[in-house]
Amino acid sequence: MQHCFSTGWRLLAILAVALPAFATESTTDTVRKKNLIRQNIPEEVRTEKVEIEVVSEDEFPDEAKNLPTLIDKVRTEMLASENPYVLLPHRPNYFLPLTWQARPSNDELERALNQYADEDVPLEDGYDHLEAIVQLSLKYIIAEDVLGNFSRIELGYTNRSFWQVYNSDISRPFRESNHEPELMVSWMLKDKIVDYVRLSLNHQSNGQTSTLSRSWNRIIAETAFIVGSGVISPKVWWRIPEGKEADPEDPKDNDNPDMDDYLGYGELHYVKLMQKHQFSIMVRNNLDFSENRGAVELGYSFPLTKKIKGYAQYFNGYGESLIDYDRYQERFGIGIKLTDWF
Repeated sequence: MQHCFSTGWRLLAILAVALPAFATESTTDTVRKKNLIRQNIPEEVRTEKVEIEVVSEDEFPDEAKNLPTLIDKVRTEMLASENPYVLLPHRPNYFLPLTWQARPSNDELERALNQYADEDVPLEDGYDHLEAIVQLSLKYIIAEDVLGNFSRIELGYTNRSFWQVYNSDISRPFRESNHEPELMVSWMLKDKIVDYVRLSLNHQSNGQTSTLSRSWNRIIAETAFIVGSGVISPKVWWRIPEGKEADPEDPKDNDNPDMDDYLGYGELHYVKLMQKHQFSIMVRNNLDFSENRGAVELGYSFPLTKKIKGYAQYFNGYGESLIDYDRYQERFGIGIKLTDWF
């Protein structure tokens, strides 16, 4: 036994001496190879400057000169349109790890739980007031200048998810996710009544089935006016007819025929640029004064780092998510914003 221990210690001693030598030799070889590679790369390749053409400021409306970040965004998107590997931000991208909703509802959860049960099944745990929200919004420029100068055909996708991340009692589920693909045609205008026009074919769905399914299809017309250091953008839509009946067991029926009663036929956006800060407001109303319903959303972003902004958001009204389109909600959230409107 003593002989075995003695032999073992000798092996460890040999390894302790040999391994650093091997490691040093390997590191030295690696550095030598990297230096050799650098020497074989021509200097002009490593320091090459690429000349690019950008749209002159003269091509933009005069009012746009008050919004340098908007000009930078348009220029960047025009350069990116030449690269088939680039996906661009569409709407703002943000993550709100802390949001508080005033009125969480378990109606759909209970309905789904009892849909195929012979007897009512009691819901032991439901949704919390506290949850996280994440929005991911991207677009791809399919073609440019095919319908006149500064025209575009784009494909966009927006996902907005509500995550019960702090609700361990029900396994922290994604309570609701809204998917919104759209095909868009847009024009940037100069010396016209409006500065921007966009038409889109839009589908919005929560990707669910049966009683949890919510979806609608729209044709949307949107314009934008530059006013001082801000942009006003009215948007109107026409819902593509589906049918007036709402049978959750029939996938051909309308999931939510009364969506217009709560979300109306359009909304108004205003975005104000204040140096590196940005304030936004969205107002929506069904314009039915006998049963008036609407919504307002306020947003404020401010710089944290060179790329990331802090973000605070407040919502009050109907239609915050598809599953809650007919339910009044109030929410406040804080988090970070990766990309802004401009």
